[in-house]
Amino acid sequence: MPGLKPGKIESHPGRLLEDHLLKTSYLAEKLAAHYLGQVPANLRLACLLHDVAKAHAKFQERLKGRGRFPHAEPSAYIALCLSRDIILSEIIRCHHTHIKNNFISDFWCNTNYLEIKRTLVEVPLWPGGEALIDKLGIDFTDWQHMFQSAQEWDDLLEELEDKTNLDINSWIDFKLLYSLLITADRLDAINGGSDDIIIPSFNIPGNVIERYLKNLKTTPLSSWRDQLRNTVLENAENTISGPGVYTLTLPTGAGKTILSLEIALKIARKECKQGIFYILPFITVVEQNSEIAKSIFSMVQEDHHLAYESKEEDMNILQRFISIFRYWNEPVVVSTFAKLWDVLYSPRSNDSMSFHRLANSIVLLDEPQSIPARYWKSFGNTLELVASRMNTTFILITATQPEIAKGKEIAPKNINVPRQRYLAIYLYKPIKIDQMLDILLEYGLADVNAMIVVNTRREALKILFSAKDKNIFAQNPFFLSGWVTPFDRKKIMKKIKEREDRQMPRHLISTQVVEAGVDLDFELVARDIAPLDSLIQVAGRCNRHMSNYKGKVYIFEIIDDKGKKYVNKIYDSILINFTREVLLKYKNGDAVTFSELDVPYLLKNYYSKLVDALEDQGPWFDIQHGRWGESYSLINEHIYESTVFIDRTGEIKSIINEISNLSNKLENKDKRHQLWKMVQEHSISVPDKELEQWYNASGSFILTDENNAIEKISTGLWIVNPKGINHIYHEEIGFIPHDNYNEYFKNQAK
Repeated sequence: MPGLKPGKIESHPGRLLEDHLLKTSYLAEKLAAHYLGQVPANLRLACLLHDVAKAHAKFQERLKGRGRFPHAEPSAYIALCLSRDIILSEIIRCHHTHIKNNFISDFWCNTNYLEIKRTLVEVPLWPGGEALIDKLGIDFTDWQHMFQSAQEWDDLLEELEDKTNLDINSWIDFKLLYSLLITADRLDAINGGSDDIIIPSFNIPGNVIERYLKNLKTTPLSSWRDQLRNTVLENAENTISGPGVYTLTLPTGAGKTILSLEIALKIARKECKQGIFYILPFITVVEQNSEIAKSIFSMVQEDHHLAYESKEEDMNILQRFISIFRYWNEPVVVSTFAKLWDVLYSPRSNDSMSFHRLANSIVLLDEPQSIPARYWKSFGNTLELVASRMNTTFILITATQPEIAKGKEIAPKNINVPRQRYLAIYLYKPIKIDQMLDILLEYGLADVNAMIVVNTRREALKILFSAKDKNIFAQNPFFLSGWVTPFDRKKIMKKIKEREDRQMPRHLISTQVVEAGVDLDFELVARDIAPLDSLIQVAGRCNRHMSNYKGKVYIFEIIDDKGKKYVNKIYDSILINFTREVLLKYKNGDAVTFSELDVPYLLKNYYSKLVDALEDQGPWFDIQHGRWGESYSLINEHIYESTVFIDRTGEIKSIINEISNLSNKLENKDKRHQLWKMVQEHSISVPDKELEQWYNASGSFILTDENNAIEKISTGLWIVNPKGINHIYHEEIGFIPHDNYNEYFKNQAK
């Protein structure tokens, strides 16, 4: 073909550019055909052109380690000239970075024709590109002659700006094409074109649920659960008709996890769905629920920050790809709201990879009220859009159903357990920790299995130390908070469950990590005031299995030594004020009393007030107006915290040193990812000021700079060395702030 420049052109070292472009197109179309049932228009064009500017001499030099050349933007110019599709072209422009806000007006309409022309002149057609030209179905000799003048370029952009509406439907089209391109591009880069991918098929034996249920322990609720299961399954058969948003609202202890998985499995078979995604609360201990899914299904991909992958040498190319990019590959995936949130809304390219997997799937949202209330409207609108456009079935599962979306309810009305399991008492007058413990002692705290749940990590430690000072418990209570590493948290949870199964005494002091999705059972539960749905979730851990007694739930308004309420440090005042307003309607003297039977009415009243008060904010309202590049976090990050690694043996520090010595080459990315996963189980987040206090402190256990108990690795990263174990960090209670250290050892001596 005339005009072709001689020589091989590569996309990656040792990989021909034309082979990469053709294979990316093949992989993307294969994924689209399997998960979407069709190949989106222009997907092939996007894939074939996404890296075409890598043919530039400067990029070929970059592959040899000399200089740099950002190839995505000139590739996007070529794509726009050929396709006249500005959405497709923008996808190519940001396929290595992130989605931008209002990209038509802010970027494309401000491009410089002469600069573009100069760049395109230097992007050659090469002999290996003949197959690419044939695949594109075009006939020309160079890229620069695709448009003739600056006026033509300006006219094209003006026309596209007028006719392209960056609305919610354009956003869906963009995200689908974006995720397919990025997935195929990254997969081929890792794979090197050597093998085809095998997409796992959804083939699950029919008796998996029944087999699992036969092995469950019998409790007083078992008979009721069995009857409820049959009723709900029948309702699901009649209620669920195609894609949409549905709700499953059942009391705690009703077996919602297993029941929802069974419903999802039946829908998948009936409607030929391609996946089940089980999404868990992002602040909850997740191991229990993910183990249930693994016990039922054989092909479960566990995708959250605690998931542990195989060693690198045991992984094939696809497994390495999944591990590096957290791509949802298996038919059944267990993940978190934090990850789903990124898949839906994050503008970062790699976060968007699994978006197309939501198509033709069932998404189970366990405890959706864990989404901040300010985002409920936004999230609900997004679910409804994805359901209608991508044939997705969403099921919101909880005992405290918020008004996130107008979904059809699967469960029958007025479902209650056969016998009321607890009575709740709200003592609304402010009270200090020691006073609270004295009241609980009067109510039998030391003599029954009990759990105290509070709002802050310091508050929990204060209760622990006060309880030890008062010698309340015959045995040390268990302790859980975000300052306990995932590694130690799992061990503690296992010990609690073992004592529960053996009907042995147990006491737990905890933060909100046990709020929802955790199968624990206590006779007495105490909770610092929190949003009403959080209070009800914790109450669900009181007499969970309906034993022959009525449990007691005590709600307090705990204040610190300065008279400030701990709750104000964590929750929005609107949530707490509405909670108080709803509960105080039951005021009788110095207390409010309500039963489990009152919960549905309380929640209805609370959510009604809350929804009316919420403003329109969140990703949805930006998406509607073309602001697709905004980032929204599920977690309030107003406190500056660092990651702290707890190193008991010195091994963690060695791994971190190994990570820091790895180059940024692609072949090291999976190695780095695996090493980070190994140390994450031993990490916590701690406010910077707490760490600085320890670092600046002096004492017999703080030695030379070469062997400190704690050291700062880099900005945002610290390590507690072996010398700091049992001082700065204790495996049974986690991180200990410096100003609590003497108090801790005072109690240890008793």
